Amino acid sequence: MLFTNYKTHERPTEKLDRPTVVEVNMKVLAIFSVDVRTMDYYIDALLRQTWTDPRLAWEHKEGFENYTQPLVSPTLKENLWLPDLFFRNGKDGYLHKMTLPNYLLRVHPNGDVLYSQKITMRFACQMDLATFPMDTQYCFMNIGSYGYTLSELKFVWREKEPVEVQNNLQLSEFNTPTNFSTFDCTAQSSTSTGNYTCLMAKFSLKRQLGSYLVTTYIPNILIIMVSWLSFYVSVDAAPARVPLGLLSLLGLLTQASSITGTLPRVSYIKAIDLWLIFSIIFVIGVLVEYAIAITMLRQKRKETWRGDVEKIVKEELTRWLAACEQGQLASIKGGSVVGGDQAFIQQQLAYFSDLDAFLTKSVIEETRTKKGATGKKNRIPVAVESEIDAYSRFLFPTCYIMYNIFYWTYYLAIVKK
Repeated sequence: MLFTNYKTHERPTEKLDRPTVVEVNMKVLAIFSVDVRTMDYYIDALLRQTWTDPRLAWEHKEGFENYTQPLVSPTLKENLWLPDLFFRNGKDGYLHKMTLPNYLLRVHPNGDVLYSQKITMRFACQMDLATFPMDTQYCFMNIGSYGYTLSELKFVWREKEPVEVQNNLQLSEFNTPTNFSTFDCTAQSSTSTGNYTCLMAKFSLKRQLGSYLVTTYIPNILIIMVSWLSFYVSVDAAPARVPLGLLSLLGLLTQASSITGTLPRVSYIKAIDLWLIFSIIFVIGVLVEYAIAITMLRQKRKETWRGDVEKIVKEELTRWLAACEQGQLASIKGGSVVGGDQAFIQQQLAYFSDLDAFLTKSVIEETRTKKGATGKKNRIPVAVESEIDAYSRFLFPTCYIMYNIFYWTYYLAIVKK
């Protein structure tokens, strides 16, 4: 037999009193399902391990000199020593089994062993979302030995292309990582049970802003611009202005709820949160502006109505006083005098001088109807242009443009550096 007295529980270099060196390399086939809520990502990859097992060499054994081809057989897996490689930051994973278990064991005549597997792994990745959705996440794969200490087993990266990336690799939300930085992290892998070998592969995932511009930022800007239309609607048109502002606010709140529902709850504010908060503030500002405008307009109209009513009342009382004096004179001629009429008239004047008691639009219109005031001179204005609306048409867009300049400059120019 070729492999007589081979023991699977013994390392290849155990009797040589030195650690077994295993060379590792990976080929990344796909990166998908990068989830910011669970802070993890999936990788499809070919994991390859190479080492030398002197016990398996047959090129110098008598009778096997002519066997120069590598030995490949699925049954070798159960009969050979294999490294106990595992991923420290791996959450879940499996070996592909379609149509057969996707692994390869190849033994060369000189004792070199190639062990290749097609795997899917879910890795943890601690993400910083302070600049979301203009963020760049740095994720890694941490490889180590689960049971063998550094004096027994050592992993090393292959010198040439330790991590390869599949051509035309595409991610749905991120730019394709083109460079994996690899290094040895053995110095940081000491535990209470001993020192273990450690390899690290690190890469960056830069989020594509385009999809968020189309689905979040541009619709958000349009909603705010629609809310500014209320500045061009008459202050009297409350049924038009109030729903316009409320619907804009409702649209922003719905959008904010949809976005935050896809993100984890973190203790810091994100770039998208800051954008949504200020958007809501701008729309609330539109509603507050209308409240101020209608209050100022009512006060202005009240002052206008006060002067008109005072004039109308004085004219009516003057005519009434004249009528009373004529009536009193007639009473004297008829032999009867009505005492206290002058005092009564003074009381009525004092009462009507308190215009706030009946200073309403309905009273004014009723008085105008009775008076028959149809001329331009006696007409009371129904609508007055709001000065605050005129200022807001310029002030709100200007402030919003300035905020946009600050926001995009800060996150795209300053923070990115």
